[in-house]
Amino acid sequence: MLPRVDRTEFKFFIPLRIRDEVVQEVEKHTGYDEEAGGISQYPIITQYYDSEYRDCYWEKQRGQKSRRKLRIRVYGSNCGKMPATTFIEVKHKYAGRGVKRRLRLPMEDALDLAEGKVAKMLADGGSLSRYERMVVDEILSLVRDKEFKFLCTMRYDRQAYVGGDDAPDLRITFDTGIACRFEELDLQADDQRFEHYLIPDDQCIMEVKTCSVIPTWLRNLIGSKALVRRSYSKFCTALENHDPIVKASIYGPNSVPFQTAEMQAMTSNEVNKAIQA
Repeated sequence: MLPRVDRTEFKFFIPLRIRDEVVQEVEKHTGYDEEAGGISQYPIITQYYDSEYRDCYWEKQRGQKSRRKLRIRVYGSNCGKMPATTFIEVKHKYAGRGVKRRLRLPMEDALDLAEGKVAKMLADGGSLSRYERMVVDEILSLVRDKEFKFLCTMRYDRQAYVGGDDAPDLRITFDTGIACRFEELDLQADDQRFEHYLIPDDQCIMEVKTCSVIPTWLRNLIGSKALVRRSYSKFCTALENHDPIVKASIYGPNSVPFQTAEMQAMTSNEVNKAIQA
């Protein structure tokens, strides 16, 4: 049986000047993720797949009730405390709630599967559980029927915590250094080859994920720090800022996006130079 679609996510932009205060309070009520090797900080590299017409992006913009994204995620690094671990997954959102159906695979097998190739270890299927076979079939349907192909790669550094006995399904993460590229390079753990950054250096994103209610201590923390919930998608922001197909659809082929905060602080000559670059 596939996992229930029952997780809700809340996102907050936090100035770095108060992040440590927020983290200190979170650490009083949470622990480290055992799946992350008992550490809180690690890099994440995510490779996204979509159709030529950017179905994933437009389904979100239209508010489609049920939508799916295909991605490969590499957690950790080859020389850090958290060994590099690769998953291929379908992130399914349904009516505002979400679930990830995923397989832990060697990177080479995950890349093959994302291209519609059933790797040697998956060819027989005899060693796969019913759930694993269903996930493989779902991935292949996106690749073959919807013609999903490589679109972009993103990275960021994550600080992650899991809830205690009062909220065992709670997960809180802090993401910084969010970057993207649309050039298809070889997939690497803790890759540093990025030029496009999506949020200012003095901010991070806090995500709160839960299947039930937010505990009282966290509601009090959000209120005391005057944190405001925001709708934000790393994937959509990357496409709107740097994907020529989405940018042309939104702004027109001879237009530029609305000015960012960084552009507003520039002189007109600096803005023109940035646009031309």
